[in-house]
Amino acid sequence: MKKTIKIIIFLVALLVLVLLIYRGSTLMREAPEITSFAECIANGGPILESYPRQCKTPDGKTFTENIGNELDKADLIRINSPRPNESITSPLTITGEARGYWFFEASFPIELQDESGNIIAQHYATAQTDWMTENFVSFSATLSFTPPSSNKGTLILRRDNPSGLPENDDELIIPVIFGNASVGRACVVTGCSGQICAESEIASTCEYKPEYACYKDAICEQQATGECGWTSSDQLQACLSQ
Repeated sequence: MKKTIKIIIFLVALLVLVLLIYRGSTLMREAPEITSFAECIANGGPILESYPRQCKTPDGKTFTENIGNELDKADLIRINSPRPNESITSPLTITGEARGYWFFEASFPIELQDESGNIIAQHYATAQTDWMTENFVSFSATLSFTPPSSNKGTLILRRDNPSGLPENDDELIIPVIFGNASVGRACVVTGCSGQICAESEIASTCEYKPEYACYKDAICEQQATGECGWTSSDQLQACLSQ
């Protein structure tokens, strides 16, 4: 009798173990793989207080927002508007400041590209004061363009290089979002625990984490990146930090 009970207990334990292994493998297959900053936001990852912004996934991975090469070129050229990943429409007003040697004859070329690198507009930025200096000089430009079908693009401010020598080339690269391309994008709350904000339903693991409760009162909508995500607020960040 005791032997029979032991066998039954062993079989039950074995069955539970098999079910747990099967469930674990299923959850691993269902879990969405996060590979970018935008996907991290869409999946409800908290945004760290930094510049560029960083988003952290539940498994500890950190993704940094693409802001172009703004920080690398800060001692040569600075842009006030538009800011990296800002939504833009036509006509676009561009303002900032650059060292005098970024100009030639008081101007330098600017270019707007779509997500595939196709040029959709070109023009010149002009100095607002005397450019014959090594100090920073304010500039402005107005760029008209026909919005592309893609929602992401790149604004490039090139150093004027009359010499044509490659070693004198330089550029400031600013990622932008085409406002018209992303208007009306619908966002839905999804995931097994309602912890994901995305454009469509997404399968996720079904374990529950305390931070998921923070999203019950959060706003799921299109973000400045053009992607769906949870809108950051003091209340949301405070809840997540706890």
